[in-house]
Amino acid sequence: MEYLQELSNDFCSLINDNNESNVIIQVGEETNMKEFKAHTLVLRSRSSYFRTALSNNWGKKENDMYIFKKPNISPDVFEIILRFIYSGKVSLENINGSKAIELLIASDELEFFNLCKHVQKDLIEKESEWLLQNLLPILKILSKHQTFTILFDHLLKAICSNPQLIFDNHNKYLELDENIMVQLLKRDDLEMEEIDIWNYLIKWGIFKTNHLKEKDLSNWTKQDFKDLENILHDCIPSIRFFQISSTELYDKVRNPYKKILPKELNEDIVKYFMKPGSKPTFPKGKISARIRIINSAIIKSTHAALISSWVDNKEQHYDCNKIPYEFQLLIRGSKDGFDSSIFHSRCDYRVGTVVLIKLKESQEILGGYNPCTWQRSYLDDPWTNRSSLDYQNTTKSFIFSFNGKEDIGNHKLSRVNYPKNFL
Repeated sequence: MEYLQELSNDFCSLINDNNESNVIIQVGEETNMKEFKAHTLVLRSRSSYFRTALSNNWGKKENDMYIFKKPNISPDVFEIILRFIYSGKVSLENINGSKAIELLIASDELEFFNLCKHVQKDLIEKESEWLLQNLLPILKILSKHQTFTILFDHLLKAICSNPQLIFDNHNKYLELDENIMVQLLKRDDLEMEEIDIWNYLIKWGIFKTNHLKEKDLSNWTKQDFKDLENILHDCIPSIRFFQISSTELYDKVRNPYKKILPKELNEDIVKYFMKPGSKPTFPKGKISARIRIINSAIIKSTHAALISSWVDNKEQHYDCNKIPYEFQLLIRGSKDGFDSSIFHSRCDYRVGTVVLIKLKESQEILGGYNPCTWQRSYLDDPWTNRSSLDYQNTTKSFIFSFNGKEDIGNHKLSRVNYPKNFL
């Protein structure tokens, strides 16, 4: 029989028991400073940080009491941590995103790594909108801590699936630190054309090289190119140059910026396009494409991967860079019109089609998969001398809905229960 709840409550009561306490912890500073009393035995057993900080070699004592100061941690954040130390429990219901980030940083510093994981997951679950609204400053914080990988990877994935979050008219991406830019460029799931990635990278590099901002490219000196090369040194190896067309490669890469490319890479590019089948010798040169970009104004590659897994009845969803199907755009209502005759002229007699509809003045997306062919076929009824629709039987068709383009997790899927006359 276990009494873990009772044990947790008993230990938690020690927080208010000052009789046996032998540590005074001072957190915060000036008007926002508070003292907490604790027990070395509990602190040392719960944290490797406190085992060192309260050791005989490091700990400072006054009147037989250890004095421990942490001015960079606020009292309300430390109170949460102290309760976690004594009870093994943490409640994050009443703290906002900003305070949760403070708690995350403090937990990492005090080496409560399980608490770090919990806070990151809680932020993703409850503060997703706030995270995206404060994307750049949060990324900067996360990139400085090796233990924040859960949240850091989540935000990079969000950017990859929706690059407009930072690569928009406001040029937010220009504020990215180099280490974050490098991590972003290394990813296979960045949903952008490679030439666009290159163009944004050049603008970012020029922005980081202050004296080049207002200088026309035709007036650049050898040193100017060298300065840009130094800024982009760790970024260039992650560009998939071999996924750029030969025309764009010449016009936007080699012609204007050949001087900043490594010699081996320059040779690889020339060889690749002049000698088909050749492989790059540049150490980090990549031939493989990033994620497959879907030509749709309604869904993204993440949706296409999920729909593909439904088509194949997979419980485990496909990765975006391993979609087994090619999504070819047949008709776009906003461009081609919504008349049924146009639909049938483009879609009839094609096997395996997905129809997508975005509701007006709503973010909701409706869709359906037809494994058979669209066709206007009729059967003559010899008894009534009338024609009727020729239905098709299938168990593989399905309909679905998404709450929005950015909310792929909130979806509904309905499969066929009665295959007769389904299509």
